[in-house]
Amino acid sequence: MQAPGWNIVGHEHIVDILRRTLAAQQVRHAYLFAGPPRIGKSLLARRLAQTLLCTGGPDPHISPQEPCNNCLSCRKVLHGNHPDVHIITKAADKQFIVIEQVRALQSDAARRTMEGRRNIFIIENAQDMNVQAANCILKTLEEPEPDVVLLLTVPDAGVLLPTIISRVQMLSMQLLTSQQIKQALIERWEVEPEEATLVAALAAGRLGWAVQAVEDEDLLDERKSQLELLTKIPTISTVQRFDFVQRQGTDSEKLRHMLELWLLWWRDMVLAANGCLDLTVNVDMRDLLKKQSTRIGTHEAERMVRAILQTQESLDQNVNARVALEVLMLDTPSIKA
Repeated sequence: MQAPGWNIVGHEHIVDILRRTLAAQQVRHAYLFAGPPRIGKSLLARRLAQTLLCTGGPDPHISPQEPCNNCLSCRKVLHGNHPDVHIITKAADKQFIVIEQVRALQSDAARRTMEGRRNIFIIENAQDMNVQAANCILKTLEEPEPDVVLLLTVPDAGVLLPTIISRVQMLSMQLLTSQQIKQALIERWEVEPEEATLVAALAAGRLGWAVQAVEDEDLLDERKSQLELLTKIPTISTVQRFDFVQRQGTDSEKLRHMLELWLLWWRDMVLAANGCLDLTVNVDMRDLLKKQSTRIGTHEAERMVRAILQTQESLDQNVNARVALEVLMLDTPSIKA
C-alpha cells in the first residue's frame, strides 16, 4: 500500500505519526529513523524534509500533512538541489563522519534559511560518526535553533550514544512483507509478476534492494556469484579460506553487503535444517540449501548465524576487517566436498 502524497511503500504507521505531528504543528527538532539497511529510511527522511518545506498546501506558510510533489520547493527537494536541505554522509575517502562535518552543519544551522521555512539536516548512517563528531552533534541536539530539524538514519539505534537517543524522537521502521514488495514492483516499476515474485522473496523485506535488483541486472548476477563462493567455503581448507579473505579487500561497505547476503543464507540454512524450507529467502537455491543443511545440521547453522552477527558488530566497531573475516572463516563449519 502506498501512503498518499508521501509516495512511500509500506511504513504506514510511521507516516501516520508524521502526518498527525504536522497537522498539530508540533514538529520536533530531531528524528531518528532506525531499521535494517535498504528499507527506505533515507527516502522517508527526504519525504519528511519535502513536506516540511512544501508550499503547495492549503496555507503556503504552514507545512501540510503530505507533500504536494508539484510546488517549486517539492521539486527542488526531489531533485536534491534545495538550498535548505543539507545531506551529511561519510566521505568516500574517509572511515567516519568527522567533527569538521558536524561543525559545518552547526555553522549552516546558525544561518537564516535561504528559501524555505526550515533548515533541514539529514545525517545518513549516523553510526558512522566518530566519537568526536557524535559528541559535537549533542550541542545542536541540546540547543537547537528554532527553525532547524535534524533527521538521522541508522540501522540500529543501539549503536548511538544514549545521550543522542534521548534527544531525538525515534521512529522504528520494519521490514516489508514479500507481498508488499511484489505488488509495488508490479504496479510502480512494471515488473512482470514472475520476476517480481522472485525478487520480492530475495529482497527479504528490503524494498530498496528489490528496486536496485530490477534496475541493475548485474546485482542478481553478483548475488549468484557471491552465493556460489559462499557455498564452497565449508568444503575448502583454512589456507584457501584466508586467501578468499585477502581477495575481498577492505571496502567496509562492500564487506557489509557481503555479510548481509551471508546472514540471509545461513538463516535459510537454519530453517532448512529444521524442515522449514518453504520459509527460506533464497527460493532459487532451495535444492542446495536442503542438501547442505542435512550435512551441517541445526546447531552448526545457528552457531554460524551468531558468528556472522558478531563479525558485523566487529566491523561496526571498526575492528580490522581482514582479522574479523579470518575469524569468521575459522568459525565456518567444514564439510567434505
